[in-house]
Amino acid sequence: MPLILTRHPAQSGDLEARLRQAGVQIRFMALTAQVLPVNTAELTTAAEQLSAGEFDWVLFTSGATVRALLAAGWSGEVPAHTQVGVVGPGTAGVLESLTGIAEVWMPQAEHSAAGILKELNPPVHGGRLLLPQSAQARPLLVEGLRAQGWTVVHVQAYQTVSAEAGQAPQGRRSIYPAVDPSELMRPEDLGPGDVVLVTASSAAQELLPRLQQDGVRLLAIGEPTAATLAAAGRPADAVLKAPTADGVLAALN
Repeated sequence: MPLILTRHPAQSGDLEARLRQAGVQIRFMALTAQVLPVNTAELTTAAEQLSAGEFDWVLFTSGATVRALLAAGWSGEVPAHTQVGVVGPGTAGVLESLTGIAEVWMPQAEHSAAGILKELNPPVHGGRLLLPQSAQARPLLVEGLRAQGWTVVHVQAYQTVSAEAGQAPQGRRSIYPAVDPSELMRPEDLGPGDVVLVTASSAAQELLPRLQQDGVRLLAIGEPTAATLAAAGRPADAVLKAPTADGVLAALN
């Protein structure tokens, strides 16, 4: 039985690799595209400042933020004094594969914004921190960091938009490479017994209006995604607190 993920194949990482090792067949159903901001000036400036050593920390909350910063001109290098933080192993894997940066900090108990706020030590004498995020990111992390005493430079790295087969709308630049639409599933292709891992609220909003078949199991990553499904009248069959292979396998069984 395949597991269908509601994201672009280029977003594949540690989760998919571990699931394949466990014998799970992976398919993708890209319902959205991640595109650079219409005006990239702020993001480009942040990328230049990061390379120039103007930040004490940079925090990456997803692989998409890494890709967006690179697309905006970041060299992929940080000075020795700049600490690099990631939200979890998936983001760490993308960062290392694209830049070679392997020495990173990450929260251990919970790979989320809440986990970062619980475990990241506040600055002793102030600290300048770069936080690139999705345009749709909730304010929890940036507000929490500022409340802890960080000087946060918060920039819009990308925007998630509705897309057919993951193709960016005309005039917008995707942060991911193009993919053959024939390699992707569509919501209309789903049938009874299929299992879909809904990876984000934006994907849930795109999926449900096109989900025509009964008997499709929906697994949600995180409470926000689960809440979006529930609000639309189709609660998740299981909710994963973190995007880990162990959590997915437990839900499948």
